Amino acid sequence: MSHKFAVGEVVEYATRGGRAALFTVMRQMPRELQQIDLMYRIKSEREGFERNVMECDLAAAAMPDPSSAVVLSLRR
Repeated sequence: MSHKFAVGEVVEYATRGGRAALFTVMRQMPRELQQIDLMYRIKSEREGFERNVMECDLAAAAMPDPSSAVVLSLRR
């Protein structure tokens, strides 16, 4: 079993009692004996600490595609 998310990748994680927020994967934790799910260390820009989370609690971030941005013309 290999890790689904790479170091530096932005993922969504829902904190307890909160909404889903964006976090950055800081580290892929090594697999332990008889471990059911893989673990990651993630960090948010808003928090001063890292969290240990299981892969099943993470989702790929729905980042908007910059090439599909709507361009509005400015009136002069």
